[in-house]
Amino acid sequence: MEKSRRRALFGVSIGHAAHDTWYGVAPVLLAALSSQMDISNADIGLMLLFYQGLSSLSQPFFGRLAERVGGRVIGVAAILWTTSTFSITLFAQTKWLLFLAIALAGLGSGAWHPQAAANATLAGGERWGATAAAIFFFGGTLGTAFLGSAFGGYLLANFGRHSLLIISAITVLLALTVVRASIPRWVDGGHSAKKSAGQQRNGTMDGAFWRLLLILLLGTAFRSLAFNSLNTYVPKYQQDLGVSPATYGALMSAFLFAAAVGGVVGSYLADRIGLRRVLVGSVALAALFLVPFTQTQGLLSYVLLTMAGLLVGPSHTLFLVAGQRQFPQRVAMISGIFLGFTFVSGAGGAWLLGLWADRVGLATALGVLPWILLGAALCAFVGVPRGAATGQKVSAEEEATS
Repeated sequence: MEKSRRRALFGVSIGHAAHDTWYGVAPVLLAALSSQMDISNADIGLMLLFYQGLSSLSQPFFGRLAERVGGRVIGVAAILWTTSTFSITLFAQTKWLLFLAIALAGLGSGAWHPQAAANATLAGGERWGATAAAIFFFGGTLGTAFLGSAFGGYLLANFGRHSLLIISAITVLLALTVVRASIPRWVDGGHSAKKSAGQQRNGTMDGAFWRLLLILLLGTAFRSLAFNSLNTYVPKYQQDLGVSPATYGALMSAFLFAAAVGGVVGSYLADRIGLRRVLVGSVALAALFLVPFTQTQGLLSYVLLTMAGLLVGPSHTLFLVAGQRQFPQRVAMISGIFLGFTFVSGAGGAWLLGLWADRVGLATALGVLPWILLGAALCAFVGVPRGAATGQKVSAEEEATS
């Protein structure tokens, strides 16, 4: 991989960690404030739904904007915006102000993800595109898990929510130094885009193509619903069981870190042995580990959740890369569409699950998630062509620049 590509991948990965730190803080903060501010399970799901909804609706727009004006300014501004709006939540005295600030933070998410995901995949080229994208998502998950869930939970438990301004200072510093210096000025598909444009003129974009794309989006929705529901409600589920914010913050840190590690390992395997095989197998196995999670408590349940995270990790990256490879000449825009759909379907599904959980209990509601993951595995089996997306066949030009 060229030096400029490594620098770009490093920059968007660090930036992803800074931005998604707040995605880790949000569920822990809302769970900690649930009694004080009368926040129900459905309220938590609805707040995150509006956050993800604004993110989702704006991502295709910001992806196309990044292709026209470049990603550097958009990337830095996105982190600053998200940090500013979440900082407001640390002083909100009403549920409605909390709701508004979290919802508006979604615009920062919508601006950050399309250009960053596109730059990450392009940094890996044809040979290591899935692996590079996984490293990018690994960075985001590290920020969510450690700086967000674990460190945020520790600060909340010991010093109160105003202490989370320490996290604000860290993310602003990273945005203005590392991210600003590393994100490429332009998002450019280059060789792969030209190659794909020729393929599309030869007739690959037929009815079967669109059907497969819709199936991939459905699989993305199922996977996102399950993952978002776990991230949103496991802190509240543990709170209901009498667990402290520091403990369930650490649990979510372990879950998200395992998902990040699984994402990198699984995407590396997908570049070597095929995307379809790894995607289907990992999601199906994640469902099996998740089945007994709500039937146990304590250390065993923590291990089961962590293993489910490890196995569900690759699917976020692999569903996205499968979609990007259909439209590499518009990689930032298609990244925005897939990520936007991922976010809104996951947040919407989590909100509906929260409404149901208020009636039947969180344990019962979380118990349906393994079946949702099996639906995602089935969509991946149908929607990804057999033998697709391995990195073993590489053009001479790509090999020379690796």
